[in-house]
Amino acid sequence: ALINAVAEINDITNTEKTIKIESADEIKLSDMLSGKAFATVGEEGYLIVRSTADENSESIGKVYEDSVIKVIERDDAWTKISSGNVKGFIKTGNLISGKTAIEKAKALLTEMYPETDLTTLNKEVIDNSFSVGETNEEEATRLAEEEAQRIAEEEARIAAEQARIAAEEAARQAELQAKGQAVVEYAKQFLGNPYVYGGTSLTNGTDCSGFVRAIYAHFGISMPRSSYYMRNSGYEVSYSEMMPGDVVCYSGHVGIYAGNGKIVNAIDESRGIGMSNVNYTKIITIRRMY
Repeated sequence: ALINAVAEINDITNTEKTIKIESADEIKLSDMLSGKAFATVGEEGYLIVRSTADENSESIGKVYEDSVIKVIERDDAWTKISSGNVKGFIKTGNLISGKTAIEKAKALLTEMYPETDLTTLNKEVIDNSFSVGETNEEEATRLAEEEAQRIAEEEARIAAEQARIAAEEAARQAELQAKGQAVVEYAKQFLGNPYVYGGTSLTNGTDCSGFVRAIYAHFGISMPRSSYYMRNSGYEVSYSEMMPGDVVCYSGHVGIYAGNGKIVNAIDESRGIGMSNVNYTKIITIRRMY
């Protein structure tokens, strides 16, 4: 029983010591935060600092919700303050000082140093942790810098977006080129094979539309049997956009552009499947199938 009683006394003593230590730390922290004041800024997010103790006097700067303020002189109506380079007057009713200001300062410090025991911070760190007000000139400079930064970021974003689009377009064009070239290389395998009107065989004989249809069927692309209806297949591209693999449609004829101003096509019975100039006659439309 005596041992238990001594233990209880020790526990009480340790608890009292802890309370005293915490109280001492609290006093130390409060002492470092003494003299700091803040302002009630309202919905605008700032409070105008006047050149004199008059509502109609010149605006010389602003203090913000978390701007730490030093009180120079104070009466019931107006308080002369300084915050950073701003020195002027605010209405006393907008001033937060004393214990309320200390509690606000503690809350701000806790938010800035969430994993830190505030009593371990020295006064210099604490003093440098709070924002201050700014003069009209400082605000103008800051806004100009922010706008310049915003413009620079927007220009960088646009440039990056344009680069991305260009890269995607280059990749798409490369893919189209590869697909088109594959069509041409496959079609060229049948050069010299016979032309047969109404035929569909790449080896035993085909006509112009049968040739184009059979070539594209090899790549899993379905096309009409008639050269007339092929004019509406795929989607149209301009002459300047034409690339190997595109289907070139003429009046009563059709072929596959092979590059270098040539088409591969089933020409006629005397020439069979061969190469012709892409401009051998008027082009009606150019169709891309992929």
